[in-house]
Formats: sequence, structure tokens, C-alpha cells
Amino acid sequence: MMDSMIAIVLLLISNFMIAWTRQVGKGWVRILFSAIAGLLLIPAFLFGLRALM
Repeated sequence: MMDSMIAIVLLLISNFMIAWTRQVGKGWVRILFSAIAGLLLIPAFLFGLRALM
């Protein structure tokens, strides 16, 4: 149960960061937040996979 909640929270944070970077404009901040949001998908996937096991 806890693994699925962690996966959901990580996906929500990643989604919020992607939506926010679209508003920011251009520059290194957008690239940085997009990279962080993309890297958050890896542990979210792993926690989701662990929750299914």
C-alpha cells in the first residue's frame, strides 16, 4: 500500500513540474526542471512495479 502511495505522489510531483515548466518560458530553469521531472519517473515506475508484486 505504501509503495503505491509513493508512486502516486512521485507521479503527481512530476506532472506538476512538467506543467509548471511550460509556463516558465525558455532557459536553463526549464531544462533543469524537465530533467528532474523525467528522473522522478524512474523511481515512480520502480515503486509502482514493487506495489504490483
